[in-house]
Amino acid sequence: MSWIIPVEADVLTVLSETELATYRAAALAGGQADPLAPTLAQVVDLVRGYVGAYKPNTLGLPGTIPQKLLAPALDLVAVRLPQRVGVPPKDVRKAAADQAIRLLEQVAAGIFNIEEPDSSTTETTAAPRPTIEARHRHFSRHSEEGV
Repeated sequence: MSWIIPVEADVLTVLSETELATYRAAALAGGQADPLAPTLAQVVDLVRGYVGAYKPNTLGLPGTIPQKLLAPALDLVAVRLPQRVGVPPKDVRKAAADQAIRLLEQVAAGIFNIEEPDSSTTETTAAPRPTIEARHRHFSRHSEEGV
């Protein structure tokens, strides 16, 4: 397995062609652009953020995600796309999207293993972590005795 770029054909595995056309028509009627491409891009960035949160992971080329995370990414698209045009997501899809986020959290924690990309990028996503200095106690148990 390798890293892939999710495309419209992938989305049609979680949405029917009629449903996708309905969302597109609603967006275009509102004077917006086609909602699919930006929604896919947002979900890809989200997935890459979770992958990059675990330092040992290597990110693939920009716009790609691990093949293993395609289904969870599509579950997120199936919820975000209807929301983009003002349609509330169905309960089944909302539950699948919630499960997808839990899986991505496992990826970020290093609990769920993903494949290494064939080609990597120099992009870094992990933010510097704050350091917490040791506490300096100004009082001891003996100096506070009787207070």
